[in-house]
Amino acid sequence: MMSPLEALAVIITMAGIWLTARRRVIGWPCSLLASLLYLVVFAKARLYADSALQIVFCLFLAKGWYDWHRFRQVAPEITVQAAPPLVLLRDLLIGGVCSVALGTALRLWTGDAAPITDATLSVLSIIGQIWTARRFLACWLLWILVDSAYVGLFILRDLWLSAGLYAGLVAIAWFGWMSWKESLKNTTTR
Repeated sequence: MMSPLEALAVIITMAGIWLTARRRVIGWPCSLLASLLYLVVFAKARLYADSALQIVFCLFLAKGWYDWHRFRQVAPEITVQAAPPLVLLRDLLIGGVCSVALGTALRLWTGDAAPITDATLSVLSIIGQIWTARRFLACWLLWILVDSAYVGLFILRDLWLSAGLYAGLVAIAWFGWMSWKESLKNTTTR
């Protein structure tokens, strides 16, 4: 059953990510509020890693908000960076190890409805959040992958509004990828 809380979380999430894709600082506090709402939604759906992930997101979102706000004080606009390939590879390898460890812990010690999937998507989401805060263009490709997988997970958990949200987030992530790619191209040709 769809709840008003889930509906509100969907709307605020879309706004926050859209604003971030447009390189607007205000996207960070919107996303922070959405994470607080989703903490409750996921706990009720017994997706404990995703619920706990919202607490981690809140910390990263506060830091990203601070960093982008500070950066905005010294530069006319938020600039995008190409991440060093070794940094991306390192982060993904660490993410793989953390996914196995968290998935195993969830399987052994909780009643998580989808422990391996929940763990993997949660870990990749943390990596995506770090890459977004660091303004790495590659963040959007990771978000496309993660958000696509979340659509399936949420359908299985009867979180239909959230599944629809994440389908929409795939489109926003594609927009973010194209927008940030163009911004990076314009920055490097100056």
